[in-house]
Amino acid sequence: MSAKLRAAVLGCGGMSRNHIRGYIDSGRYEVVALADLNEAPMREVNAQFNISPKHYTDARQMLEQERPDVVSICTWHAGHVPWTVAAAAFQPKAILCEKPMADTVGGAEQMMVACQRNKVKLVIAHQRRFLPAYTLAKDLIAQGAIGQVHLIQSFGGAGLPNYSSHQTDMYRYLLSDDECEWVMGNIERKTDQYERNTRIEDAAMAVFQFRSGPRALILSDLVPNYYQGALIVGSEGMINMTTEDLQLMNAQTGGRWERHIPDGKFFTVAEKGKRFEWEEGGAAQADELADWIEGKVETHRGEATNGYKALQMIHAVYESARMHEKVILPLRTRVNPLDLMVESGHLAPERPGRYDIRAFLLRGENMTKDDTNS
Repeated sequence: MSAKLRAAVLGCGGMSRNHIRGYIDSGRYEVVALADLNEAPMREVNAQFNISPKHYTDARQMLEQERPDVVSICTWHAGHVPWTVAAAAFQPKAILCEKPMADTVGGAEQMMVACQRNKVKLVIAHQRRFLPAYTLAKDLIAQGAIGQVHLIQSFGGAGLPNYSSHQTDMYRYLLSDDECEWVMGNIERKTDQYERNTRIEDAAMAVFQFRSGPRALILSDLVPNYYQGALIVGSEGMINMTTEDLQLMNAQTGGRWERHIPDGKFFTVAEKGKRFEWEEGGAAQADELADWIEGKVETHRGEATNGYKALQMIHAVYESARMHEKVILPLRTRVNPLDLMVESGHLAPERPGRYDIRAFLLRGENMTKDDTNS
């Protein structure tokens, strides 16, 4: 059996726990170091997982002294670019960065360049690609179980970049990573709302056109109930998918909904319930990363190009609202179009007063941001 990979985690907020749990549950890693501006969350990690990694309040010192095989970047969104670039300079075997990949498309490109020139594998943590219901839906679509896909419908909330970057990535995964050709959308932003120190809209709606013909529609903060998953409508049937199960209806099911609850590699829905998507997704994501590092697979489902394309699709919604037009991909604007609209006065808040919907995650006296917390 191969020696365990040495993992270090930068930023010890909530999302870091999913990375750490995934490393531990996969059985293929040892978490050797943590970095955070605050000692308290690192102590909490130790207690939660019964581990004793070294603690650092200087992340670069951690990278220099520990030289880990794998680095998790679990900062807030604006920290993804600088800390991925910094970690790549120390040449670990791989970096696993939280999503959204970056707060600008240009920043995401910098992350990929830094990793390419240092020969570092870069993965973006869209862990739902590892959920068995998602993979079953992808396989059924590829097999023609519902004919030609016409529409994928999903509902989001709490801002497009954080929540709905999972959904744009989901569209591509369900369609075997088909290319999105154009995006058209609009947003509402009357307040000065942020999510983990990244500007977000109050509500949004968008259409995504894919090369092979399907379209996807997202409604974000326009309906009260939203979830990860989708309704997929085809010429010969439908799939209704959640993170835990899948319902299929076609001629072979007699026009009735047929429910499937596929097991994961590490856990089952019956065993984990609502925790299934987090624990199975995290463990399977880490497991495939170890396979990629060890040369057992040619690539990783979350390889950076996929995270980059999911981010482009989100920012294309903002660019469509800014330019009042259909946006052809790849996106040519490399800064955040929402920031451009706000800062130019094009979309000045009508109800001033900045607030962050994730401010409750901050520690100590911080009220607006924390560069290494998540």
